[in-house]
Amino acid sequence: MNEDILKAIHEELVAIRQLLAEANKAGPARIAPARSTSTASSYSSGGGGGGGDEVILQPTEVVPNAGDVQVHFGKNNGVALAKLSERSLSWYATEQPPRLDSSGKPYPARPQETTLRNAARTLWHQNRGTLGQADAPKAASGGAAAAEMAAVAPAHPSDEEVPF
Repeated sequence: MNEDILKAIHEELVAIRQLLAEANKAGPARIAPARSTSTASSYSSGGGGGGGDEVILQPTEVVPNAGDVQVHFGKNNGVALAKLSERSLSWYATEQPPRLDSSGKPYPARPQETTLRNAARTLWHQNRGTLGQADAPKAASGGAAAAEMAAVAPAHPSDEEVPF
């Protein structure tokens, strides 16, 4: 039984290596890691010196006059979102790691944090004309390779079916 599992794992790894080798031959297209999203659509913020890998989700609530919302902490305390650079705006729009209490549990988000994040997401998507769009953007060069990998990748068993 263990030999069958090891053979299946080996075959899958070989298939992944072959797909990666083919993708590298096609060009330097990057395939973004899979991320869990809590809303229907998200967009990558290309450009800006941060590498462009962060995902900007749609706001959970559209904030009217989002550019007028002021940052309430840090070096941009009191600065309106509309006055920030694209890089700073995308930072406020991305999900930040939660602060943990002494027992390791995350503190709940304060209303002003939620408002700031939603305002930043609203403004970010308004600036790109993508606010409220339910479909993800088409990848410029890595889309075909990503679609090919998804089509070839075998279905994985659920956690209950994994024998180890």
